[in-house]
Amino acid sequence: MKSFATTFSLLLLISAPAFSCDWKVSKTTDQMTDVVTCAVTSGKAKVSFYRHGTDRPNVYDGSTYSESNLRIRIDDNKMISMGDNAYTRQKALDELLPQLKSGTRIRTSFNDYPEYKEGDAPLCNLQKLLDAC
Repeated sequence: MKSFATTFSLLLLISAPAFSCDWKVSKTTDQMTDVVTCAVTSGKAKVSFYRHGTDRPNVYDGSTYSESNLRIRIDDNKMISMGDNAYTRQKALDELLPQLKSGTRIRTSFNDYPEYKEGDAPLCNLQKLLDAC
């Protein structure tokens, strides 16, 4: 019985997704205006959150196409479509940014022809990193 429990526990560990924090920060300063642009990126989530100066954070999926149809889901909340124009993107950010503060997991999907890409990562310290940008 003991070996069955050990084997079962090992199988659960193997089948469970391994989540580790991979958010990385990069900052650049414009030489003419001294405005700092800060990006917080996750390879697992396949997105970058960025802030230009004192603007509020925005999100980018890294697609080579401007219309990628980025979709984001925080925890078990409803999926948020980021939209490809400024108005719909701002409305989506109004919904997304508060969820980043209380959420634990981010899932993403977008089109990057000829591929469809998906990301899945823990939020970890994303909000603290964005606040520090």
